[in-house]
Amino acid sequence: SKGMLAIALGSGASNSVGMLVRGFARFTSVFSLTGGTMGNPIYLSTTPGAITQTAPSGTGDVVRIIGYLVDDSTEVIYFNPDGTYVTRS
Repeated sequence: SKGMLAIALGSGASNSVGMLVRGFARFTSVFSLTGGTMGNPIYLSTTPGAITQTAPSGTGDVVRIIGYLVDDSTEVIYFNPDGTYVTRS
């Protein structure tokens, strides 16, 4: 959660399918982004490999913005992970 982040562009080895380090991605209901407010930040989830519209709030959770919701109906985000993060106390 504190290092470099990327989204796999397919299933398989990263050197075969590629990795998105910045750009637009569509999730088609994988992360339940429908009903969100377009333009709002998307956070790294405390569930491994997941994203969320709500900043983690538990003690010791890492809060890191990884992009912004572009279209809630098609679940498109702009993936642009911020290099900064906060660990909740």
